[in-house]
Amino acid sequence: MWGGPGACASLRGMKRTVWVFLLALVVGACASSKSSTNDGSTIAKDVDVESMRPPEAAQVVREFQQAYGIPPLPAPDTPVTSMAQVLEIIRGDRLPEYEAARRFAAGRQGPEALTLRAYLDLSYAGALMTAAWILEEERRQDLTELRQLTQARPLEDNEGAQADQARAGKLKAKTADLRKVVRALRVLSEEPLRSGSDLAEQAIRQDPKAQLAYYANANYFRLRGQWLEFDRMMGYGKDGEGDPPIHTYLRAMEAYERYVDPARCEQLLKETLAKRPDFVRAQANLVLIDEGTEAKYEELQALKAMSPTHLVVRLAGPMIEDEYKTSKELNTAFQN
Repeated sequence: MWGGPGACASLRGMKRTVWVFLLALVVGACASSKSSTNDGSTIAKDVDVESMRPPEAAQVVREFQQAYGIPPLPAPDTPVTSMAQVLEIIRGDRLPEYEAARRFAAGRQGPEALTLRAYLDLSYAGALMTAAWILEEERRQDLTELRQLTQARPLEDNEGAQADQARAGKLKAKTADLRKVVRALRVLSEEPLRSGSDLAEQAIRQDPKAQLAYYANANYFRLRGQWLEFDRMMGYGKDGEGDPPIHTYLRAMEAYERYVDPARCEQLLKETLAKRPDFVRAQANLVLIDEGTEAKYEELQALKAMSPTHLVVRLAGPMIEDEYKTSKELNTAFQN
């Protein structure tokens, strides 16, 4: 049925070929896995970007903060002693106090407490995602600069070429570091995202008329980009009484993220602040979505007045102020 001895020899040869091929695949995969961490970054060199886990992501963020002089802000000495204080921390977007607030609120039951805990976790996840967005924008700018530096310039002198080469090396390392920390922040946002949604759903099960719990879950679906589920939660929330600031805020962010309408987003964020002047995250997003250099700078100053050490002030502030300074210098030069 299988043929004579020649066929057997041929079959054995085919088997050997297959085994050699599989061995080559395994060795190649191992080599690829080992080299995958050699991405040009200077931080957490043993951590692979694609397979990063939460403990590794935390390591990446710590090393990035140390390398680029962005130390974490210490939490204030004032202890969290009430759920009202937890609410103030959320409204003030006081990130260094989130962990103390989470520990104080842990285990609290009832629809109101569960809803507040949901907002706390989702707000924390949103802060991590915002940080990732800001740093990704910085990475894109640096990649543009890197392309400029690596273009052939035959008229450039040797000293200038060496300076460009040195700067290009630093930018390559920085863009690799930024890619790694952006991924780390997104990995770290996953757990509070899931727990925030779980808490909101528990609140809804305990009180199917819990309007703010529906809006908390709507915020979860917004952060996930799941807009049909977002619509469903917003519809349930609208059935409740009144028009709380979180409803206007969510519509503002929907305008920007879903419909790419920054003007509508700006209008609704300002309406949110008119209803709730201490809604710091609304002001922070005004800084990020404004497209004009002068307007963005003015919104940054307003955010500084509300929260001088806010995440957006610390991460995006220096870039915005540099752009504003350059814009003023150029406007003066153009007028002369």
